[in-house]
Amino acid sequence: MTSYFDGISVLAMDLVGTLIFKPTPHFYMAASDFLAKHASRVTPDSFRRTFRTRYWEHSIGNYETDREFYTAVLADLSLAYDPAVEALTDIYLDSSPAFTDATSFLELMCQSHKLVLASNYVSPWARRILESNGWHPYFHGALVSSDCGFRKPARRFFRELLKISGASHSEVLMIGDSLVNDAYGATAAGFRSVLLDRDGVSGGNELFERVLSFSSLHELASALSPERIAPLRG
Repeated sequence: MTSYFDGISVLAMDLVGTLIFKPTPHFYMAASDFLAKHASRVTPDSFRRTFRTRYWEHSIGNYETDREFYTAVLADLSLAYDPAVEALTDIYLDSSPAFTDATSFLELMCQSHKLVLASNYVSPWARRILESNGWHPYFHGALVSSDCGFRKPARRFFRELLKISGASHSEVLMIGDSLVNDAYGATAAGFRSVLLDRDGVSGGNELFERVLSFSSLHELASALSPERIAPLRG
């Protein structure tokens, strides 16, 4: 019987929402408290709006350093740059712990597939996450939007993914939690893809009906390597 996964040798792994949690609202509250101690009082909502706008720019390589990024964030808030504010990166990364099934999935899959990180993110931050979770040995390479200058679902992102993976379209499977950025973007670029729908929130979307979805990496591992799923149990 033909499987959707036949011929797949490369797994392109999204990061946020797939391997690690999305930052929680607690981050913006903690950042507001931090700024109150080191600079000036800023409401969590005001900081969230400013941070998210400048973060999007940071994730396409607008800023060479975190210092340049935070200078822009603080300027938007009418605050002068303070080196202490770069500690907000630590708070941000701490607010995105790994999912409990991430490490076991990567450990199992790297034995039979080439793994490539494919993320809309800030490259130095992505490296820190890989290092802190001990994931570097599992990955053959990484494509992060701040390095290449464009984000999923851009076709150019997926063309670059082909170069880094060293594979053909038919050999790459994109795995991610975004219906548009990951599943639709990869499919439109000629790849196979699966949606990691951990919260079961994509049902009813017309695009969702055309996408193969899984509720966890454990469930996906069962489909990719059913005979080797035992190490993931427990």
